[in-house]
Amino acid sequence: MSTQPPDKPLHQLKTGAFGRRLALSTLGLRYGSRALRQSMWQRVSGNDDAALAKRTENIDFFVSELGRLKGSVVKIGQMMATYGDYMMPPEVADALHNLEDNTQAMAWPVIAKVLQKELGANALAELEIDPEPLAAASLGQVHRAVLRKSGEALCIKVQYPGVEDTIDADFNAVLRLLKISRLLSSTRNIDDWFGDIRLLLHKEVDYEQERRDLDFVGKSLAGDDRFVVPKSYPAFSTRRVLTMSYEAADSVNSAAVAALAQARRDRLGSAVLDVFLTELFQWRRMQTDPNFGNFRVRIDPKGESDKLVLLDFGAMRMLPDTFANEFCAMMIAAYQRDRPQFLAKSLSLGFMKAHFPQTVLDNFVDIGIDIAEPLRTPDASVPACAVNANGQYHWRDSGLPKRIAKRAIAASISKYFALPPKDFLYVMRKLMGVYALISLLDAQFTADTALLKYLPKNEK
Repeated sequence: MSTQPPDKPLHQLKTGAFGRRLALSTLGLRYGSRALRQSMWQRVSGNDDAALAKRTENIDFFVSELGRLKGSVVKIGQMMATYGDYMMPPEVADALHNLEDNTQAMAWPVIAKVLQKELGANALAELEIDPEPLAAASLGQVHRAVLRKSGEALCIKVQYPGVEDTIDADFNAVLRLLKISRLLSSTRNIDDWFGDIRLLLHKEVDYEQERRDLDFVGKSLAGDDRFVVPKSYPAFSTRRVLTMSYEAADSVNSAAVAALAQARRDRLGSAVLDVFLTELFQWRRMQTDPNFGNFRVRIDPKGESDKLVLLDFGAMRMLPDTFANEFCAMMIAAYQRDRPQFLAKSLSLGFMKAHFPQTVLDNFVDIGIDIAEPLRTPDASVPACAVNANGQYHWRDSGLPKRIAKRAIAASISKYFALPPKDFLYVMRKLMGVYALISLLDAQFTADTALLKYLPKNEK
């Protein structure tokens, strides 16, 4: 959520089906006209580089105009970029990644009406709510509050009126528009994948489910002093309102966090990795949104115990046991450099096919083993840039994502790579987000013991 809502609040979102279809259709016509001119210019000039630049400019225009529609359209574009960018042309995915969640805040009378309807007068009388929003996003906004009888600081997440009702119509319209505009191919795999994103979006507007996931994580991590999870308040929560404890903390991007001593940032980075492994190996339930905004840092003034604050559980996903068992075994095989086992699991999960050329299979195994590089004690195979002066893994300087991408391109993996299970893509997206967050913190530690407790008993 944006933490700086624009000054002028909205009094109504355009949630009418006709109005939104008309706006999307108009956008399609405008983009189509620009794309046609670009195509004609390319034929005349024959300049492919300039044509690509013009196409990128047109796509940026398309996405910028899409963002003006607000509501669920913005969230749909963001989720397509987050979870499905591998199925889009790079220039389309890049543009959608830049779709800002800067929806104007709704006027307080509109929010007050939602709260009155959802919570009732008696419950509202127990709360003192700040009319100025703390943060605003495409689906709802957040307000600070105080529980009058105890003085507890609260955070109330309120869904915009009518947003839930527009999701399916908006999703269908955006998907159709992307296909008509030839920004997205039309295949059954595309429809299946984006259908899954649609379900995830419906889950994000179910605040009762988010509260249950919040409570689960809070209870599961209650004994670990590295983490803070907001406490929920069921008496002040419904499907469209979620009330939690307010947890003061700094952004992971803040100068205050960057200024922490190396050992403190190492501890935070290790906590980020550990909670991911816990989700995967123990809970079989994962918060799949890798957004940095879902993590904050509560800095300890004494410098003894900084804490990682975990936020936003709307994107929690249950992992089927069959998939989780296979994927965990695959990850352990990568960690142990067990090439036969890694390949066997990649075949059983459908990433690779046994009839593929041996060089393709070997390169895929190489990439998988490289991904586990930070989880092993550094050796001669690890580039010098990935190890600091103390022999610890240097996540930021390792260049690991670029090295993996370069190897994948050189090996023509994309030509043979089969569409994997959706759960694999969610988990890998989260894992890459974890690596990126650890790099952002500039944590420098070797995680060679992180997987030990998950190894089969006879291998520990």
